[in-house]
Amino acid sequence: MEQARTKWNDDRLDHLSGQVDSLRDQVDSLRHHMDERFERQETRLDAKFAALDARFDALQRTMILVLGGILSTLGGVFLAAQL
Repeated sequence: MEQARTKWNDDRLDHLSGQVDSLRDQVDSLRHHMDERFERQETRLDAKFAALDARFDALQRTMILVLGGILSTLGGVFLAAQL
């Protein structure tokens, strides 16, 4: 009697082990798929941030040039007022 019950439990445990292995494979496949998607998103975001950085650099150069022009104009006005 004991032998039959042991065999029955062993078969159930083997079946459960197979299901766990199958689920592990599915999770690994899903993780690999998600990693690929995250890499694509990261590449896309890097490109957008590079474009945004370029725009901020251009804005900074423009602000420096405008400030230089304003200071030059004010310096010219003060020089003209002194003469």
